[in-house]
Amino acid sequence: MAMAMLIGGRDIGQPVVGPVAVGRLAALGITRISLLGDQSGFGVVLEGWAFDPARIDEAVRAMFPDRSDAVRLFREIEQVAVSLAAFERSK
Repeated sequence: MAMAMLIGGRDIGQPVVGPVAVGRLAALGITRISLLGDQSGFGVVLEGWAFDPARIDEAVRAMFPDRSDAVRLFREIEQVAVSLAAFERSK
């Protein structure tokens, strides 16, 4: 599953998650969107089995049509599965 995270400050406004934006994201293969935030800004995690990270710029424009240039992008570097069973076997 491909994943990317968009990071922005409060000054660029809220991410757009209405029907049009969600339709555009779904067309890019994104099947899950998580919105995170605190007083300094926000994070948007985009995930999808059919999501091609090479098309991330389209996803950014869908969610931030007016300020896409102000959004920082974190690309996936690695995925690590965590399992208690693996820990138990190593004892």
